[in-house]
Amino acid sequence: MKALVTVALILSSISIVMSAYATNQIIHGSKSAAGAKLQTPPAVTAPVVAPQITTSEPRESSAEEAVLTEDSAFKPGSGDKSIANPDKSPASSENTNPRSAVPAQKVVYLTFDDGPSKYTDTIVDLLQKRGIHATFFMIGSQLAGYEESVKRTSELGNYVGLHSMSHNKKKLYDTGKADPFLKEYQQEQALVNELTGTTPWLIRAPYGSKPGVNADIRDRLAEANFKMWDWTVDSKDWSYTDKPDKIVQEVKRQVRRDTEVILMHEKSQTIKALPEIIDYLQKKGYSFAVYKPEMHFSVNFAKDDRL
Repeated sequence: MKALVTVALILSSISIVMSAYATNQIIHGSKSAAGAKLQTPPAVTAPVVAPQITTSEPRESSAEEAVLTEDSAFKPGSGDKSIANPDKSPASSENTNPRSAVPAQKVVYLTFDDGPSKYTDTIVDLLQKRGIHATFFMIGSQLAGYEESVKRTSELGNYVGLHSMSHNKKKLYDTGKADPFLKEYQQEQALVNELTGTTPWLIRAPYGSKPGVNADIRDRLAEANFKMWDWTVDSKDWSYTDKPDKIVQEVKRQVRRDTEVILMHEKSQTIKALPEIIDYLQKKGYSFAVYKPEMHFSVNFAKDDRL
């Protein structure tokens, strides 16, 4: 009888051990399967989208500037990340979350061509009083005699960019070759560096980049690490001598995008129009920005993100 009890106890123990082992295998198997489910591929970062500028070709004019139509369209990409190189967005950028209640911030860049001139200091003073910095595209052959104005413009927080040495269409564009174009900007870059201690890489092509700046020139500019800005709003100030009201009307008519780059020139009529233009832009909710190399974004008619 004792022997039978002993056998029964042994068989019962073996059964309990086998049940526990089977349960343990099931539990561990479930955990492994659950762990495999949680291993997801790394998130793929969406590519940076460059802004698009749509414009009709500049038409010739008797003045020293090209005219663009009001249909020039600057369409910032995701969060205005209209970046060529490096991959950074402007300081003030459009809100990227479509479901966010935070409104997109509107930014405007005031740019002035064809300096330095007798008007440079007046423009800088006017901007300084309003707490605004701007981007100046200066002509290399005009730097002599205005050295102090150029230094002061830079020291007060404005960006001094390059607008070629000669501003001469024949020298820059007629051959269609990159060398004459590139050499002018490299020469001017060295001169500005001597005056300001800064090395500007942002250029603006005289008369705008279209059609003169061809693919070969763009390739060479990119290889040399230059960046190139055109504009989204042409104030046409060069054509409205003694008519500042017309300049204001042009700006009001064309401004509509979240990011605007406004083309102006160092002219007496521009100085007269500037206070009203600033007031209008502020009322429309724009903040003012100055070009910063580390926050470069592409604004050129060829839609070349390298520039």
